Amino acid sequence: MPRTAEQYAAMRSDTHEKIQAAAIGLFARKGFAATSVRDIAQAAEISTGLMYRHYATKEALFDDLVSQAADGLARVATAFEQAIEQEAPPAEPIREFVREFAGDLAADNGFAEFSLIMGQALLMPDRLPHAKRLAEQHRTLAARTTELIERGQRRGEFVGGNAGDLTTCFFALLDGLASMKFVMGEDFTPPDPSAVTAMLIKEDR
Repeated sequence: MPRTAEQYAAMRSDTHEKIQAAAIGLFARKGFAATSVRDIAQAAEISTGLMYRHYATKEALFDDLVSQAADGLARVATAFEQAIEQEAPPAEPIREFVREFAGDLAADNGFAEFSLIMGQALLMPDRLPHAKRLAEQHRTLAARTTELIERGQRRGEFVGGNAGDLTTCFFALLDGLASMKFVMGEDFTPPDPSAVTAMLIKEDR
């Protein structure tokens, strides 16, 4: 019996995910420059020809991943902005973000590797098309986080200090946890989210 259009779409989606998962792991371990299309195809257990049906170049594949990362940062920044506009308690959106981050670190889904290669994207001498948007979303998220911290400080719920400095240290901590997960693998145990938010929110101490 011939396959249906839905079955072909599911097969294509499954192959697409395999390619991306393989690329994320290779880009994280070997670096973008040292990873070839053949490497990715072999890791994904597909032919090089099939790989090219999904992505014409490895740059196009990497740029697709960068676009996904920019979209993810944009969603978080939008949630923070909505909390600011609605004058909602500033601690909750930060707690929710950290809970999701810790959950992703605990899952064996390549999140740590994905986080690391986004740093590569921002440092590449020849910027990928979506790298500029990724950098912009980083800045936007940092700005919204600083606003939440300032609001929390005015409410007496957040620790004191320069809000911009606290934002920098907060995201440096998250990046450090992703790096530890990558290095330690299964031996890594993510901290309780309250241990992370305690650097910002008084009641979590």
